[in-house]
Amino acid sequence: MTRLYASLKPSLTAEPNRINMIPMRITLTATVTDRTGTLLYDSDCGICVATASWLGARVGPRRLGLLALADAGTDPRIGTIVEGRPLSTTLHFVRADDTVLTGARAVLAAGRLVPRWRLMAIPFDNRAGHLLLEPIYRHVASNRRRIGRLLGLPAGCALPPRTRDGV
Repeated sequence: MTRLYASLKPSLTAEPNRINMIPMRITLTATVTDRTGTLLYDSDCGICVATASWLGARVGPRRLGLLALADAGTDPRIGTIVEGRPLSTTLHFVRADDTVLTGARAVLAAGRLVPRWRLMAIPFDNRAGHLLLEPIYRHVASNRRRIGRLLGLPAGCALPPRTRDGV
């Protein structure tokens, strides 16, 4: 994100009733958000496992960790951050800065890490996009087992945990 700050100083000119604004200071600040993190998925859900497998094949382990919800407590950092949260109700994405994103925001956060797919995720990763996608995410999440069966996906089979340090 780039921010532009400008202070303007009024200056009187020879023309009456006209004030020119002369820039006094312009500061540009660039902030880069670390978007890496760990996706917590439901290992008893075919869609969740298939999605985690797909993401794991496209995003390196240093950028995206994959952890089954049931194993969240095995990672001390993640376990502490998500302790007390209703993990089974929605997808969770824990960013490197310990921000926890859920639902459609978690899907978008993971999608932004996938080359080429990020171009589709970026336009929706804002307030309006969240408002549009969250009801769709909720509908799919509440019917995920039925949808998984229709797609012929297995009911479960967790991936081996993949932490962000590549182990």
